[in-house]
Amino acid sequence: MKYVRTNPAIIAYGLYLYFSSRSYRFASKSLEPIIKRTHVSIWKWVQKYSRLADRFKVNRHLIKEILVDETSLKVNGQAYWLWIAYEPNTKSCLMIHLSRERTIFVCYQFLKQLRIRYGVKPIHTDGAHWYSDACKWLRLKHIVYEIEMKNLVERFIQQIKDRTECFDDHFPCRIRDCDRQHIMNWLKMFILYLHMETNMTKFTEFLLKTS
Repeated sequence: MKYVRTNPAIIAYGLYLYFSSRSYRFASKSLEPIIKRTHVSIWKWVQKYSRLADRFKVNRHLIKEILVDETSLKVNGQAYWLWIAYEPNTKSCLMIHLSRERTIFVCYQFLKQLRIRYGVKPIHTDGAHWYSDACKWLRLKHIVYEIEMKNLVERFIQQIKDRTECFDDHFPCRIRDCDRQHIMNWLKMFILYLHMETNMTKFTEFLLKTS
């Protein structure tokens, strides 16, 4: 049977359907009037097109301050930490990182990459010692955020937590010694979806323009 390549516009729409729902199977079913593709196909689209999420750029000159926080996720029953850098003025997630440990060394590497990409900017955190020490080493101004800033970053994180509730904040993984890249791919695509304000036109146009 000859393989028929799926139109990129349909793929973009299928990805939008998936992130707007809570199931690969639901997205597959919703696509049926247009084209028949399995839920596995849509999973593969998420993995393949995640590279396009890296092309979403925020002008570093618009970055005034950066809010940094971390939240826990589970992968195959094991706890991981998702580190998030959020810019409140542009309402953008600047960077994410997934780690097994929540240590000063992981924090240092995360903030170092932020500094390389966006320059020296004030870092707002909840005041945990790993942030204050890492900022000191990197000569970054460290500010313990007030309630308003705290609410901003927590609202953004909650959007991610709400979406992952469909698998109870648990990313299933059957690969032994997995490098977790498929999880990062999913997270990058979902954050891109949030950047596009969950708007179908913006989301699909960005994917088509950058593919």
